[in-house]
Amino acid sequence: MPAPSRKPASVLVEKIRALLAARGLSLADLVRKSRLAFPNSRYRHIPHNLYDAIRKRRFSPSVYQIATLSLLSGYRFVDWLRMFDLSLDQVARFQASFPAPRTVELDARSYHPRARIPWFRDLTTPPLPASLAPLSQWLASAEPRPAESLFSGTLPAFRFVKIGSQDAYAFPELLPGSIVRVTPLAKAQSKSPAGKTPAKKLFLVEHGRGLVCSQMERPKPDRIVLCSGHLPYASAELVIGTQVEVLGVADAEIRRIARVEKPVVPPDLGVYWTPAGLSPRLPSGHVGKFIHRARKRSGLSFREASRRTRLIAELLGDSRYFCAPGSLSDYETWKSPPRHIHKLVSICAVYFASAAEFLAAADVQLDRPGQLAMPPEFLEQPQEASSNATSTPSKFIKELENQFQQLPFFLHTAMPVFFGLPDLSVRDIFWAGPALRFIHPYMDLAVFLVVDRRKKMPRSSLSSPKWAQPIYVFLRRDGTYLCGSCTSLNGMLMIHPCMAGLPKVLRLRNRADAEVVGQVVGIVRRFR
Repeated sequence: MPAPSRKPASVLVEKIRALLAARGLSLADLVRKSRLAFPNSRYRHIPHNLYDAIRKRRFSPSVYQIATLSLLSGYRFVDWLRMFDLSLDQVARFQASFPAPRTVELDARSYHPRARIPWFRDLTTPPLPASLAPLSQWLASAEPRPAESLFSGTLPAFRFVKIGSQDAYAFPELLPGSIVRVTPLAKAQSKSPAGKTPAKKLFLVEHGRGLVCSQMERPKPDRIVLCSGHLPYASAELVIGTQVEVLGVADAEIRRIARVEKPVVPPDLGVYWTPAGLSPRLPSGHVGKFIHRARKRSGLSFREASRRTRLIAELLGDSRYFCAPGSLSDYETWKSPPRHIHKLVSICAVYFASAAEFLAAADVQLDRPGQLAMPPEFLEQPQEASSNATSTPSKFIKELENQFQQLPFFLHTAMPVFFGLPDLSVRDIFWAGPALRFIHPYMDLAVFLVVDRRKKMPRSSLSSPKWAQPIYVFLRRDGTYLCGSCTSLNGMLMIHPCMAGLPKVLRLRNRADAEVVGQVVGIVRRFR
């Protein structure tokens, strides 16, 4: 993904001057009012040479200065961030892309209401079919739409977690690296019947060491036991309320199947471990403690975290996103956040922390009542402003929303990297539907298949079992699609379908009876 475009310094200065003038303010007014509003906090003061600093060097205001600009101008904090070509939505993009040693929660909040979401127009009308078919049969690309037109509010109705490789209790029901949607429920433990039989549902629980998705037993009404069916994780009985909290029930999974991370049982989880109490709520005003807890829960070292921030800096084309290992260590001792907001984005991305919670720890109010949206002409490029007309509602996507409720639009920039498809489009996504039954263990309950059309040469792995063979989608001569593992020999495709109702082996002539569409690299599953 290319680095975001930046405004020239002279253009940025003129936009800020015009924006303040529209509110009856000047830079001198802001300088004076910031000192009156915060006489004992010079970090929140607006510098008198702001325009000159922007013109002559790569200047960006601090978190506190952005908060002061928002407070005194009456415009939203996130709009001022965008004015300086910064976006908190980058946090979720990198969180979804990075591997996670421990199970962590993604920052599913949509921070920028005017962020442009790829959109589509209908080619045909629903209902959705009961057979395998590409979404390009029903959808075509349309003008992107602002996020605020697709849903109300910024807070998600669901929680999203990424399964870690070191605490994959639910393997193979949930694979390491998968993104799992969780329905928050009050007293979710009631969904697990009391007794020594594990419930079939998968629960998201928080304990003293962090988060985990797992089946669980409830031997007593106030106690649970995490259950791992296939890996030798040691069991531990946890007391609800003091040692563990059940947060919700998993109801969907976004899974990679071409690059599956291997689960690992670390030594401290392979033997009996003494449960610790739930972590107390952190007080506001000490960012270092927030960063320290996030790092411990992520399971990352300073060196690995620094390496990831370097990657962020390279992808976004700005060295200010990089954090040296020593700097990351120092930040955990500071009460205030780092000087550059770029560091906030990187720290939240690599430690899988919430940007909103980071700001709260810094005593910065993200949403103030009565604040105004910044006029779009100050934020958008001319070509963006001209394409803001509302697209025709898609009946197809409306049908998907009826089935899935809230769609995870916050992941739209992360999915190409997540699946390894830089040009991911509707041609690469196949509808499987709840009516289609799969006999492959990885494909059970699949609703969508993500297909890499570049991989059209079937290959089998002689060292892997049948269920671990690569899966391909095929287009038959009659226009129908099927999927399964395959070997190619002398112009013949030997297909082992993974869809119910088909023969165990199909022998079809390559490019005559059937052709290879591509390899399945990911699926979206919906749990019953």
